[in-house]
Amino acid sequence: MPAPVPPRVSELEVTVEGLDPRHDGVRIAQLSDIHVGHLTPRSHVRAAIDAANASNPDLIVMTGDYVCWKRHEVALAAEQLAGLHAPRVLAVLGNHDYFVWGSGMRAALERNGYEVLRNQTTVAQVRGAPLAIVGIDDPVTRHDDLDAAFAGAPAKGTRVVLCHSPDHAPKIAARGADLVLSGHTHGGQMYVKGITDRIMKRIGLNYRRGMYEVGHEQKSMLYVTPGVGFSGVTRRFGEGTHAEVAVLTLRAA
Repeated sequence: MPAPVPPRVSELEVTVEGLDPRHDGVRIAQLSDIHVGHLTPRSHVRAAIDAANASNPDLIVMTGDYVCWKRHEVALAAEQLAGLHAPRVLAVLGNHDYFVWGSGMRAALERNGYEVLRNQTTVAQVRGAPLAIVGIDDPVTRHDDLDAAFAGAPAKGTRVVLCHSPDHAPKIAARGADLVLSGHTHGGQMYVKGITDRIMKRIGLNYRRGMYEVGHEQKSMLYVTPGVGFSGVTRRFGEGTHAEVAVLTLRAA
């Protein structure tokens, strides 16, 4: 089987109401669903790491599923995910991380100097102004706690939320999020128009990939990345399934 197509960089702009003028142009690189293991070649993972670094980000965020199914993959992830360079590298865990070894995966990320947020908020000083990053622990395995996650969030200012599962975005929007970054879906990974959409909705996946406006009284933007790695087979095909490193640039409304 030929080597998989390397991850590409997807450049996106997100308009944020009330954005601090100093944050206009802030760049956030997002990595998700890396799935280190025998299905995702090391060279593929390292290409994603290099692409994230080359994007000159103010922050790098990771939104879960760093491993597949095997406990030994945690050590592989610690080695293969090393070397991300940004003033802050922040992460949340996904369902596969908990299926395999949640505490071990958290420790592996922290050994690389990355900050793992478990239902908590941190405030990053970005270009001289505070930016709240809210980390929601994995909802699929019921580790999420929105009350705890937003308890430390400042009343004013922009809030960027990391959550592995995009289907929790409407609930997150109600808490006053400006931008929610998620993964989990792989964009369908093997996408056949009409068929894949029906299957995903049947199992409760309503946001396949891309940018969405979510929420009712309070609106948020949700970005769902198709992620980097592979699950099931080393193959991606169909619209919107390409492996990617997302780079989101914040813009004032």
